[in-house]
Amino acid sequence: MKKSLFLLFFILSAVRISGQVPQHVDSLKRLLFGTREDTVKVMTLVNLSFFDQSYQHGLDLAEEALSLARKIKYKKGEAESLHQVANQCLDASNYPMALDYYLQSLKIKEAINDRSGMGRTLSGIGMIYLHQGDFVNSIHYMHQAESLLHGNYYRLAYVYSNMGIVYARQAKLDSALKYYQLSYEYFNLSKEKYQLNLALDGLGVLQLKMGNTDLALGYFREAIRNGKSNNDTLGLSESYLRIAELYHSHESIDSSLFYANRALFYAQRANMLQNISESGSLLSKIYQGGNDKEALHFLQISKSAEDSIYNREKTIKIQNMLFNEKERESEIAERQKKEAEVRKLNIQYALIAFGIISFIILFFLLSRSIIVNEKWISFFGVLGLLVALEFVNLLIHPSLAAITHESPLLMLLALVCLASVLIPLHHRLEKWIREKMTEKNRRIRLANARKTIEQLGGKEEIQ
Repeated sequence: MKKSLFLLFFILSAVRISGQVPQHVDSLKRLLFGTREDTVKVMTLVNLSFFDQSYQHGLDLAEEALSLARKIKYKKGEAESLHQVANQCLDASNYPMALDYYLQSLKIKEAINDRSGMGRTLSGIGMIYLHQGDFVNSIHYMHQAESLLHGNYYRLAYVYSNMGIVYARQAKLDSALKYYQLSYEYFNLSKEKYQLNLALDGLGVLQLKMGNTDLALGYFREAIRNGKSNNDTLGLSESYLRIAELYHSHESIDSSLFYANRALFYAQRANMLQNISESGSLLSKIYQGGNDKEALHFLQISKSAEDSIYNREKTIKIQNMLFNEKERESEIAERQKKEAEVRKLNIQYALIAFGIISFIILFFLLSRSIIVNEKWISFFGVLGLLVALEFVNLLIHPSLAAITHESPLLMLLALVCLASVLIPLHHRLEKWIREKMTEKNRRIRLANARKTIEQLGGKEEIQ
């Protein structure tokens, strides 16, 4: 046990916690009032909403960003605003609304090829599946998010913590521990420590299940310190709830009551229905048998929040939306498969055409008896250049589209740069072929002339 406590102290001492979020918020507020750029205002409002700890105010900020983004036709800002509205709804356990906004955001991000944005939204959809108890699809979406967020330590840390939650819910403790540890490591690689409590709370829950109570308590307390330092209302609600459950399981009633009340306070402040339900339920158990009036009061709070989350109408709506999204993704996958097949065929056709043109030019060049007009060389040279350009374009198009996010202007610029490299090479090659062809034509003409002279000389001798 002493070794475990020492290990916990050593690990947690590596986490440098500072009051980053209040500083971020102050900087964002100054930027909001100091900028005249509408696109900057949109993204600033989105970031302010992300750090805002009041559900309604955070939602208002995200909706203001969305309205402005649509007004100025700023697609990336619109997608980010929709994503943040979805985040607010997810935190408030309004899963149908959250899913609706996530899907709207995802479609725009797919259209502008915002891979990082797609990854974050897919992670959100994975959380919707988690709350519906569909662990297979939840992990599927989170793995998709992982593949799109390569190199983004903070976002990967968040995804890994969510994957830890999924495996913990399935009682797959080894897998849960693996991803919570990965989350903790990636949070430490990131400069941002906001939401680090996700990894700390997860590790605490696992240690508690493995019987390491002191180690679990250490993680929960560190999560609370992180939540306070970063003004993380949602995180504090979760951390207080977990530590309250720990004390309740060890019959430390006063401590459990204190932390459960703190959990409910922060959950209600953020309108986090899931934690309101769990905190109310725990408080009802604590008061049961000692103060039945209070027990009933908190039970009603818990049931009211639970009914708001899991009523039948909402459940059916979510299932329909998830089914439609699966259908849409299948259609996209099928379309991409067909486009890949068509592109593969076009590359083959272009290669065949280039090969035929190259063969004709080489035949003209190497032929010992055919005199070719230079105009034919120019014609086939230009044709070969066009085919070569098309071949290279087909070959690099997927990578080019990913780099430029399919921006017409950037793609045109890239193709112009490609042409600026190929055209000089073409001119040099054409010049070399012309020189070789001219020399070859001259040799053929000289050979024909000698032959003609020899034939005429032979006739004169006969006469």
